[in-house]
Amino acid sequence: MKMQPAISTVNLTKRFGGVIATDGVDLSVSSGEIRCIIGPNGAGKSTLFALLCGIHAPDGGEILLGGRDVTRLPAFRRVRLGLGLTFQTNRAYHNLTIAQNLEIARRRNSARVDSDALRRYQHAIGLFELDQLTDLPARALPHHQLQWLEIAMVLAGGPDVILLDEPTAGMSPEETMQTASVLRTLNGMGLTIVVVEHDIAFVREIAHRVTVLHEGRIFAEGSVAEITAHEDVRNIYLGRA
Repeated sequence: MKMQPAISTVNLTKRFGGVIATDGVDLSVSSGEIRCIIGPNGAGKSTLFALLCGIHAPDGGEILLGGRDVTRLPAFRRVRLGLGLTFQTNRAYHNLTIAQNLEIARRRNSARVDSDALRRYQHAIGLFELDQLTDLPARALPHHQLQWLEIAMVLAGGPDVILLDEPTAGMSPEETMQTASVLRTLNGMGLTIVVVEHDIAFVREIAHRVTVLHEGRIFAEGSVAEITAHEDVRNIYLGRA
């Protein structure tokens, strides 16, 4: 029996006035996969992310989470069904301690946290070394640790699939590689990860498969090696397509 994709879209379309931001996208991410979504500015990455999250409603098509149609569900309903979301703008409570932030996140969706999800969450706290900083207010954290705190807060809800919007933006190369290492470990523990990203070095470190968007459509898909060797993809990034 063929397994349902962890998250998928069918002919997903979104228009803003006369602009088609997402144009008939068919995306399928397998359970246990790390998928990176890349593309030049204006390719439709942010719109696709917003549609998957439930921030925007599509004008056409479907979004399926574990085979269940969630197209018309708001973001909080998708979270309750096992979708974890992080954004470029950090959403931690800066005046609260790390421990308080994590406790608030844990209580929001504690009913759906199974033993595997709890193990991933506890492991992430240790790998990000947040367990050594629990009494520190979030506002005292440097940028990269604030990003790590947000990922840990999302994992506290026990997601099966997590969507990350440029999770290493503003990080140093060393911090980026540490983030990649933690995500690979969490993926090895059963977490499906979808990353919207522009940092190709980071993509090389984590991706099982890469989806390239261009002008709102899927232009190419394949392994990191296949995508980085793709002459037309190179042309897109250089603005020659």
